[in-house]
Amino acid sequence: MSTIEQAVRIETGTYGIDPVHTQVGFEVKHLGISTFRGSFGGFEGTITVGEEGIAAIEGSIDVSSVSVPEEQLIGHLLSPDFFDAENHPKGTFVSTAVNKVDGENYEVSGDLTLRGVTNQVTLEVVVEGAGIGMDGSSVLSLNADGELNRNDYGISWGATLDNGAAVVAEKVRLVLTVEAVKAGE
Repeated sequence: MSTIEQAVRIETGTYGIDPVHTQVGFEVKHLGISTFRGSFGGFEGTITVGEEGIAAIEGSIDVSSVSVPEEQLIGHLLSPDFFDAENHPKGTFVSTAVNKVDGENYEVSGDLTLRGVTNQVTLEVVVEGAGIGMDGSSVLSLNADGELNRNDYGISWGATLDNGAAVVAEKVRLVLTVEAVKAGE
């Protein structure tokens, strides 16, 4: 039996990120052996869709909305050792290039700004689906992930164990699960 793949048809326009059905998170190795996860509860953004598919992605996070399992750790993450939320309350991403790899897969490069420092990152984006929501509006779903070195953004706090393992790794993985609704609907 053969399977016929059908491309997801996305209605053109600008989609606003739905904060209820979206997760913006990060992962980093802890002690060199486990993966520590956190997320942000305050964010906004848009996805622009053209005739050929995704054309642009923009978004921002409220750094003070960081959420991790340990309440005391949140204070440290908001301090100058990490996000320096008092002086840099927002993080932003603005796409500069969108390349359709195949089917629903894209490489989206853009400027990521954290702590007032801007660097280029590339996100691997997969369109999970598109359709009509319960209220009749056009809805788009995608997953995105990418990687950055936190030192490139001035997030250089570090400690090492006696065995040489970093308490917090330099490499950070960005993980997003996004649902967005077409504007004006």
